Amino acid sequence: MKHSDLHVHEHTAEGNILVAFLTNLVLTIIEFVGGILSNSMSVVSDAIHDLGCTLTLGLAWGFEKKNHSLAGAIVNAVVLTVSSVVVIYECVTRILNPEEVSAKGMFWIALIALLFKGFAVWRTRRSKNINEHLVSLHLLGDFLGWVIILLNSIVLMFVSIPWLDSVLSILITLFILYSVIYNLIVALRNHTKE
Repeated sequence: MKHSDLHVHEHTAEGNILVAFLTNLVLTIIEFVGGILSNSMSVVSDAIHDLGCTLTLGLAWGFEKKNHSLAGAIVNAVVLTVSSVVVIYECVTRILNPEEVSAKGMFWIALIALLFKGFAVWRTRRSKNINEHLVSLHLLGDFLGWVIILLNSIVLMFVSIPWLDSVLSILITLFILYSVIYNLIVALRNHTKE
């Protein structure tokens, strides 16, 4: 690979991560407002998760500018792990004390989130470095989580299952945790081989 090709790719990765950061920032604000209005733990949990993601994406962008891809991946993994623990705690609390949610509100928030996350995944999908790859994988996990929230909202429109929202949130969070840990291990192994 020529130096000029490498430079063009690095700029693309940096730009893609910046777009993902800005997209996530706007979506996080929408999620917090929508989650509170709909009383949905899965939406509020995802807002908390996306707040951590937004901070992480900002750091990943900064690390990408400095060519510290592995450092960005490590920070990303730590922040996501901590935010996932917070989400699981909140969900367990909600399972023990279930509350009704606005299924229609969840439905519309999920559609908006799928548009935002889908765009961000599209921008980062052809990642070549570990930092951008982890960002892309994370965004894909978020996208799939919103598909589940959308399906959850449709079910809740027809059947009252107050704990379903929290249980699905825990499953989404565990999937994200697994993906983050697995990819961090792969990143560290690849880095030690270099």
